[in-house]
Amino acid sequence: MVNVYLKSFSLGSGQYVKLADVSTVMNATIIASVKNTNPVNVRFRGGTPASWPPGAAALLEGVDLSEFEVQGASGHLLLVVGYTR
Repeated sequence: MVNVYLKSFSLGSGQYVKLADVSTVMNATIIASVKNTNPVNVRFRGGTPASWPPGAAALLEGVDLSEFEVQGASGHLLLVVGYTR
């Protein structure tokens, strides 16, 4: 059985937000909105953040989404679409 995961994020609180609240292992694509005015920060396990410019996307295979966190300015958007392995 395949489970689908679809979650959008509206950033701007200044705090990092987890991509999933509980352990969620899957293949997922993370997409920063092309309408973002600046990059969003993405970090793994609280490590050094990577700066993702507007429109950046990455396919991650077999990852636990709860280990990823994102942060961005007010009005910045991020989309996560995935499915279980």
